[in-house]
Amino acid sequence: MKKAVKNLIPAAIVIGGALMASPSAFAQVSLISDDLYMGFENQAGGGTADYIINLGPASGIVGSSSVVNLSSDFSLSSFNSVLGASSSMFGGVVAASNGNPPNLYATQLRSGGAGIPSVPGSTSPGTFYKGDILLGYSDVGQLYHLPAAGAGVLDTSKSWENYVEPANANGTFYGDMGFSPDSPVGPSTVLYEDLWYVSNNSSSTKIPFTYVGYFTLNLTGGSPSLTFTPTNAPAPLTNPVIVSVAKTGSTVTVISSNAAPTHMYQLQYTASLNPTNWGNVGSSVVAGSAMVTNTDATATTSPRFYRVQAQ
Repeated sequence: MKKAVKNLIPAAIVIGGALMASPSAFAQVSLISDDLYMGFENQAGGGTADYIINLGPASGIVGSSSVVNLSSDFSLSSFNSVLGASSSMFGGVVAASNGNPPNLYATQLRSGGAGIPSVPGSTSPGTFYKGDILLGYSDVGQLYHLPAAGAGVLDTSKSWENYVEPANANGTFYGDMGFSPDSPVGPSTVLYEDLWYVSNNSSSTKIPFTYVGYFTLNLTGGSPSLTFTPTNAPAPLTNPVIVSVAKTGSTVTVISSNAAPTHMYQLQYTASLNPTNWGNVGSSVVAGSAMVTNTDATATTSPRFYRVQAQ
């Protein structure tokens, strides 16, 4: 009996009927494998904590066929408390698993903003052995005070800026993997970050990261939005711009730019602009690239005015 009591003393002490837990007993919440963690840190000193969000399992958003809205996971007040008076700070997303095979997720800054979801807007982080991936998992596993899925916390231990972003330091994600998942972000801006994934169970062959979609954090309005656009999602609908019109016999060919692949584009015409009465002509066309071609095979000598409608 005395031995049992002795073994309990390092973990907790009862004083006056109250249980006082040792700080070390609850100092760190374990990393949840393959949960996506979005972290913000301000090494310039704009706050006393890092802001870490658990976006939930990667499987819940990667591979989806539509844009995933994660806005409810994001707190502007927590973001601002870390930003402080600074004009910008750094943020990104990581996830890791030491399963069989082990894997990693990490973000890279996307150039060009929103675009075709299946096309990355950043450079792949590189190729990695199994041992590299396990090292990255070990680095991410050092994060403290991690929240449950769909929640965020202010981490006063600043584990994100200590173990994820610092460059050229052993035992940090950036230092060990050779790339940073973080990108600069400030108030009233839109941040686009590509999400990359790698899994490998080989110690002799390197495997490259695979692009799986992109995050959009929009801080330009009164209600910030955070979304993930997977590679299977349709491209955002855009307004086409007619760049050429040509007529051969009774067929008019209209070529437009700024089309969004996977969306339909319908040619319309009117015989008069006053009054205007638009009507469909020909079949709608699925855009395969940023250029789309529509035709009117019923054109006569009468005047016709054309426009192309995105659907």
